[in-house]
Amino acid sequence: MTDKDRHLLTRLISLPPQFNTPMAEHTTLKVGGPADALVHVCTPEELRRVIQFARERDLPIFVLGEGSNLIVRDGGIRGIVLHLTGELAQINFDTTEVEVGGGAYLPHLLVRAAQRGLGGLECCTGVPGTVGGALISNAGTAEDFIGQRVRRVTVVDSDGEMRELTAKDLQFGYRWSNLREHGLVVVSVALALHPDSPTAVMDRIRQRWHYRRKTQPVNLPCAGCIFKNPPGDRAGRLLEAAGLKGVRIGDAQVSTVHANFIVNLGKATAKDVLALAEVMRQTVLDKFGIALEYEVQIVGEDG
Repeated sequence: MTDKDRHLLTRLISLPPQFNTPMAEHTTLKVGGPADALVHVCTPEELRRVIQFARERDLPIFVLGEGSNLIVRDGGIRGIVLHLTGELAQINFDTTEVEVGGGAYLPHLLVRAAQRGLGGLECCTGVPGTVGGALISNAGTAEDFIGQRVRRVTVVDSDGEMRELTAKDLQFGYRWSNLREHGLVVVSVALALHPDSPTAVMDRIRQRWHYRRKTQPVNLPCAGCIFKNPPGDRAGRLLEAAGLKGVRIGDAQVSTVHANFIVNLGKATAKDVLALAEVMRQTVLDKFGIALEYEVQIVGEDG
């Protein structure tokens, strides 16, 4: 990114961009090198302008949510890292439907829906990301996921054009949606919820949260599950059966609580994490003949 790019970019948005900011400060695993430009966009129009600018200047774009489910390599990210805030993070209810900005924090949505006596998103309890990120990766469980609640989605495409998609335009699968394949940025989504008592909804959220606290490493930096569950089995079970709990490279360690998590003990690098993840993947392949597929997103350049 040139000095001219930086100057022009600053004029497109209301909040000042952050240049050469370490992505370790913006990911839940606390690893990652610098981003050329971390850009906070507050309105749909700002989002459109930045995407069009990036296209004209041939700058790559990466959309950052809350930094979970993400490993940024030690060399950092070239081009523009987008973070949606302001109008793009609002939550607006209309009876049992809620219109949510792509940058809205998912746990806040769950609590506000519960307070209004609206259920249907409890499957996303404990997911520390944005609504847009949850939609793109179809957060939830194998049986109950956010994609089932979608009525329509407003997106910006790679040309900076706004488009509205209905449920029939979308496809959802296990940790997948076709939104990612088409390079679309989620501006907002309308979700259909169902009425319930606030107490009942909050009880379900608390039960799921307590279960996560008992079965997942919530007290150390981590990115979430490293691998997807293979058909008919669980990645965590395979990794534990392979004797991988507690295995460590540098300050990256396979969690002693859940073997499908890598935790940062303090000074881990992305290189440490990725080397450990490859040991995990190769060990399961050697012992069980099962090739695990990454669930976590890996981006950026090597250091």
